[in-house]
Amino acid sequence: MNNKFISIIKTSSFCFVFFFFTQIKSQNIIAYNDNRGYFNIFDNGTTSVAAYQPPQSFQVGGNCVAYVDFGNSLKVYYKGEISTLYDGIPTKYYVTHNLVVFDVGGVIKVFDKGKIISLSGYTTSYKVGDSLVAFIDQISGTFKIYYNGAFQTIEDFHQTQMILEYQASNNTLAYLTYLREFKIFWNGNGYNLFKLANNSSQIQYQTGSNIVSFTSNNILGLTVFYKGSIYTVSTKQVTDYQTGDDMVAYTDAGGMHVFYAGKNYDLNGFAPDFYQVADSMLIYYMPGYFSVFNKGKSSVLANFMPSEYAIDNNTLTYVDLQGGLNAFYNNETYQLSTFDKLIGFKLTGNAVWYSTATVYNKVFLRGKTFGSD
Repeated sequence: MNNKFISIIKTSSFCFVFFFFTQIKSQNIIAYNDNRGYFNIFDNGTTSVAAYQPPQSFQVGGNCVAYVDFGNSLKVYYKGEISTLYDGIPTKYYVTHNLVVFDVGGVIKVFDKGKIISLSGYTTSYKVGDSLVAFIDQISGTFKIYYNGAFQTIEDFHQTQMILEYQASNNTLAYLTYLREFKIFWNGNGYNLFKLANNSSQIQYQTGSNIVSFTSNNILGLTVFYKGSIYTVSTKQVTDYQTGDDMVAYTDAGGMHVFYAGKNYDLNGFAPDFYQVADSMLIYYMPGYFSVFNKGKSSVLANFMPSEYAIDNNTLTYVDLQGGLNAFYNNETYQLSTFDKLIGFKLTGNAVWYSTATVYNKVFLRGKTFGSD
């Protein structure tokens, strides 16, 4: 068994129906069916026809697009090439920032950097992150993780049968063993945080990239594991919290706060009417102020709460009161459409597809607009 657990002692205070998309984290790729029924893939400024018949389903990732084609095969577009992953319809498949994971009757495989790798000959329990897959392998009787192209056994057979729960997100795994030990896997290493005092002790936790936030019924406040260190971010009763990549936003008696990249920020003295964390971006609304917190900076974007918006990979799109489409990227706001009737829009990673009555089938990517027709 390869069990590399490190005990932590450090603490500190402190629409147009021809077009459809998925909203799984990605960067420069977006896919859609056009009005001819062709399946198109936009990849870093170039659009190509992947198929002349619409797929049965598809998902967009950070470096690829996976789809079940008209002929019932699971295929992947990767680096300009299309290949077949499975000659049939999988039970499930997932596309993340770096991986394609597919399940065929409990047999799970991963497409990683152009290669197909078998993860488990049979499993009924697995969770997928951007760069990792955690799973209970029924054949070997182990709790394993596939991360960065390699396998690691996390727990052995008798412990695996009684893993109480686990969560995975991006490059981080958190779980509770049958001994009620709370453990974290991050950056290739394991961390044994603590053992719950008794069966009445409860822990609630959320995972994100490089981060795990947690509360307990025995401890007041909110605690964060971030890149190998423990931070007590609040000692007050926490009303609510949401965890993303390198950050957690939370409300307590002192108002609205966010912990980001190892630092705590006080945003407001009272809780907002609404807030949401996605990736490492936070949006929140208080009467007359629609704001975004991104990369350590808070900005007011509008004096209303948009009824339509989307967030992915630190890009925000929203519709203003005049029906125009706006994009917020890299702390800059771009007006993509104005009074022209907006037919539809979708955001996948940093790529935004939109269509209006006069501007048809356009893609906005990192400050530039491309025509995909």
